[in-house]
Amino acid sequence: MIRVTLWLMLVACLAGLAAVLANIQGDAQIIIAGYQLATPIGVLLGVGVVTVLLVGGLILAVQFLLNLPQRLRAARHRKRQEQGEQALAKALMALARGDGAAARQATQLARHKLPQKSLPRLMAAQAAILQGLPDEAEREYQHMMSDKATPEQRALGLEGLYYSARRRGDDVAAGAHAAQVLQLAPNSLWALDGLTALAVKHGDWPAVENWMRRWARAGVKRDVVRARRAVVYMAQAQAQLIDDTQPARAAALRLAEKAVAQKSGLVPAIALAARLSAAAGNLPKARRILAQAWSRQPHAELAQAWLDCYADQPSSKRMRAVSSLTGKNSAHEESHILRARVALAGQRWSLAQTLLEKLREPYEETAQVPRRLCLLLAQAEVGAGDKAAAQLWQDRASRAPLEAGWMAAGLRLENWQAICPVTGDLGTVAWGDARSTSPALAVAAMRPTISLPDNH
Repeated sequence: MIRVTLWLMLVACLAGLAAVLANIQGDAQIIIAGYQLATPIGVLLGVGVVTVLLVGGLILAVQFLLNLPQRLRAARHRKRQEQGEQALAKALMALARGDGAAARQATQLARHKLPQKSLPRLMAAQAAILQGLPDEAEREYQHMMSDKATPEQRALGLEGLYYSARRRGDDVAAGAHAAQVLQLAPNSLWALDGLTALAVKHGDWPAVENWMRRWARAGVKRDVVRARRAVVYMAQAQAQLIDDTQPARAAALRLAEKAVAQKSGLVPAIALAARLSAAAGNLPKARRILAQAWSRQPHAELAQAWLDCYADQPSSKRMRAVSSLTGKNSAHEESHILRARVALAGQRWSLAQTLLEKLREPYEETAQVPRRLCLLLAQAEVGAGDKAAAQLWQDRASRAPLEAGWMAAGLRLENWQAICPVTGDLGTVAWGDARSTSPALAVAAMRPTISLPDNH
């Protein structure tokens, strides 16, 4: 509509100009080499205007013809770009649904249409991993490191090679690839984090400290740095406990306390500090650590540590102590569970049943009573003498969903670990529910976000 309006305005202007020229009175004489030409001024001006228009049109036509090859190349480029992007979209959907063959076919087309782009190579590598072809994936990453590649593309290729090496257990190659990335991008956080994780895995604590200093200088927020240092201290504490001696336990206690100082909510560090304090004979300190942590946030791991610290106490004292511990969070589920466990251990079956029934009622609406609760109810029924009811709860426990626990990339762990046994990442083991774990687009436990530019 705008173009039509502009054309109408141009035609109107030309018509007005013609009318003005036609009304101009007088003649003009032009003498060239003895020849004399007389013509009305309006006609002369009209001829001049037409001549200018014709010359302008000729210039535009020449420019159009000269630019035609470039315009055709640009049109072909846009079409290739559109086809490449459509192929990438198809490859992405194929990867999402786990169709490796379709993803591979689509990425081949995208790579042909977009030969200078990194994303088709990355997706081709993911498709190869999905099909169980790690060597082909590595070749795709190697292609991204050609002489014509930009530093960003080389960094992406090295990142892919790093994860490929780590997936096959070649820590030496993985470390070499990450170190090469730091030469291209000294503040690359994933490379610094990967080198830190490898050093933790091999117990190279001086190297861990070196990488952590560089990681902290890379512009990361202070609370994130402190959380990462807490995980490193916990990893050192666990390494100390391999040597089951008094000096090793004392060193582990100091490291666990340093971890808590860095991140007050790191539950594994709190539980370990309490257990080691109790093992060293300092029960008041252990109980104080647990009471302070429980007042902030009750947790199943803290409950087990509390039971360990009170294992040698009589039932009556434990009942008083647990009431004191859970007073500020008496309505919390973990408080009910802990009090019920203490009641069961003291053979106070009626109290245990009352506590557990309060927890069971909300779950019955969805018929998803957790396994832990089913087993405790079965134990209470056995103590109360109702074996039939106990058997029913045992049967329900066999079909019940697991309660929350330490999760690592969808894998349930018995205990917290500093390094995820699935991905090899540092500090990613977290307390959670297996049912809430979402599958990653990337396969074979590879980190799903290769950059194109916490647990309790």
